[in-house]
Amino acid sequence: MKWPVLMALGVLACIATTGPMAARAADDVVCPTREKPIKSPDCSKCSDLPKLYRELLEQEFLRNLFESWIKQNYYPRSTDEIKASAERQLSNAMREKSKLYGVLAPQGGGTGGAAAPAYATDLSTRDCKLLEYVTCKQNPGSKNESNVQVPFPTTEAEVRGRHCKPIADYLMVHEGHHQAQCAKNWKQTRSDAFITPEYVVKDDRDAYQAGIGILRDYIAKLATECQWTGSTNARRPDGTMTVPTPQQIQELKDNTRVKGLRLKRRSK
Repeated sequence: MKWPVLMALGVLACIATTGPMAARAADDVVCPTREKPIKSPDCSKCSDLPKLYRELLEQEFLRNLFESWIKQNYYPRSTDEIKASAERQLSNAMREKSKLYGVLAPQGGGTGGAAAPAYATDLSTRDCKLLEYVTCKQNPGSKNESNVQVPFPTTEAEVRGRHCKPIADYLMVHEGHHQAQCAKNWKQTRSDAFITPEYVVKDDRDAYQAGIGILRDYIAKLATECQWTGSTNARRPDGTMTVPTPQQIQELKDNTRVKGLRLKRRSK
């Protein structure tokens, strides 16, 4: 089955799945049981700033990649090629940790391996369903065993149960953008004819930008509560919040969070 989808790559590098092999996606593919989340994880401590900032850097890398295709008027030939190219280029950047993350490069084995899509919106039907990619085993138990990613329908409640609030918020803003545009285009065209490489690239660029705004809002707020003194300009030219530099994040992560602190200076 072909899923023409839009991907949200680099959600803390990959989706981890646990549980017994149960659900079958195809005759030769076995997927783990998708357990319901019990409690959302927390990421409200100063020590969480580097993890959130690395997520921001990954999202901005992808936004910039899609933006470069638009500026060059160059588009991969298909949605599959868009996905493969974005995965490959983010994976390469993640391997060069100092280049992507700077002083916030994770120690040891990196952020979890190759980049992979975590969530997506199914554009192939007018329902525009939210999907979660699950890592499954193809040809399990054989010499040809390999990992494959299979999209399953999911819900906002499940997304929020699997991720801490700022990650869940930006994911839902990103995929919410795709779902809204998908529904709008299905209403106008009554078919999936709108799904072209140009559409996918431009819509994903906009979705990444929307999610980046959410991440920057949260990082700026948490950093302030972790005793960051702020910037002379609270907002960047694109309207998103100014956040500390990677070096400042590295210094703030060991501080104690103090709720209610405000930036000392605000721009207009």
